Amino acid sequence: MSEKIPRLPDEHLGRAREIVAEKRTKQKCKVCYDRGYIGTNQDNMLVPCSKCVDVEGVMEGWRAYVAETPALKELYGDYFEDEEEEEGTDEGEDKGEGEGEGESEDEGESEKSDKG
Repeated sequence: MSEKIPRLPDEHLGRAREIVAEKRTKQKCKVCYDRGYIGTNQDNMLVPCSKCVDVEGVMEGWRAYVAETPALKELYGDYFEDEEEEEGTDEGEDKGEGEGEGESEDEGESEKSDKG
């Protein structure tokens, strides 16, 4: 079964709202009534508006906040460490593929210039 996520203490909701406000892409939004967030979920975590907020930017800001706050790091540190490890391996694979493609394109261009 799924693991239960600990409830976010109320004192951290203010900082979550600030992070969402920093990452807003539009000032007028009918979905979230110009707040930047829809509301809170059952774990007392802010649900950012996907229409007017950079959700990935919010997650990066929240990860940084969790990392620098000992109480939150104790509650949620394990969740973010797993994601960072997975992202690190994915990025390494993407870079390797991109370099291989770039090299073949360069080789093709040098062959064309040699023929011409």
